[in-house]
Amino acid sequence: MNVVQNPAFRLYTLDTLRGLAALCVVFWHWQHFFYVGADPTLFIASQQPFFSAFEGLYRYGGLAVQLFFSISGFIFFWLFSDRISKRSLSAKRFTIDRISRLYPLHLVTFAAVAALQWAYSSSHSSYFVYQLNNIYHALLNLILAAAWGFESGWSFNAPIWSVSVEVLLYATFFLTCLTGRLRLPLAVLLCALGAYLYPDYYKLGSGLLCFYIGGLTYAGLDWTERWIGQTRSMVIALLACITAWAFLLISDGSVNTYFVMCVGFPLLIAALASVGRQWPNLLRSSAVLGDISYASYLIHFPLQIVFALTADSLGFSRSVFNQGWVMLLFFIVLVILSMLSHRLLERPAQRVLRQRMANPLSD
Repeated sequence: MNVVQNPAFRLYTLDTLRGLAALCVVFWHWQHFFYVGADPTLFIASQQPFFSAFEGLYRYGGLAVQLFFSISGFIFFWLFSDRISKRSLSAKRFTIDRISRLYPLHLVTFAAVAALQWAYSSSHSSYFVYQLNNIYHALLNLILAAAWGFESGWSFNAPIWSVSVEVLLYATFFLTCLTGRLRLPLAVLLCALGAYLYPDYYKLGSGLLCFYIGGLTYAGLDWTERWIGQTRSMVIALLACITAWAFLLISDGSVNTYFVMCVGFPLLIAALASVGRQWPNLLRSSAVLGDISYASYLIHFPLQIVFALTADSLGFSRSVFNQGWVMLLFFIVLVILSMLSHRLLERPAQRVLRQRMANPLSD
């Protein structure tokens, strides 16, 4: 059975994976609390909370962003590629849906970081971690061009860089799908371009590589399910995924990022998508992590500034962030804020913007 027959169908397994990936980035960014200006002067990895259990996340959690790209590629090829190819999804509708999804929370968190960085710099000799908080970079952030190559470095709510790259990926994806049958050969070429650009231009390079590998993963899974059936396809995907990640775990400790991005992530996505197809309600209760993934990703940095300012005002040294209870408190607050954001800001703003932008002359 074709995995794209019902566009309304949700793969809760991938929703959960996306949510967990967002939280992995928080582990990776825990080092921010030990920066002095733009330098991680006070950061000692082995002293971080729960380090023995989450050492991999502290060392390689940044790769979760590339996992985002691959999940997006899979989902977009699954839900939209045929509709775009058949001209049943217009460029206007596609653009409105993307803008209404991305912009409301982006603008709120951008404004929050701008205000919090001003407050932080008022009592410190620098900004918190990201230093290029000027008008030029503010404009790049506002138009979601923070990672298009015009920037001089990291600025404002810097995690938005991956969303900035995704905006470009959405444009190439739509144009690629308009070519119909050529979209998969073009996806291969765009993967190759991404591999060529990475790591020298790792933002755009990893985005192209991983997004289109995700799309090709969907195409491969779809083809496999058509020819050998859903169950056999799932078994193959699971065995291949287990083999790939077992190989990574028993390696000598060095992680080959190309192997992770080009083999590990695609097989993980294929395996979880196959399992989700076989048992549609599996992980349904944890899919809320996917709902709040965008919020937790964008909110975690401004929340870090709030925690840093609070610790400083109470007279604590930054070593307090080596305490497990502080991390647990941070995650609890982050999840609560993300759930509130999803329910009270993102979803209502989406509805209003989609209605107004689709019918600009209506009341």
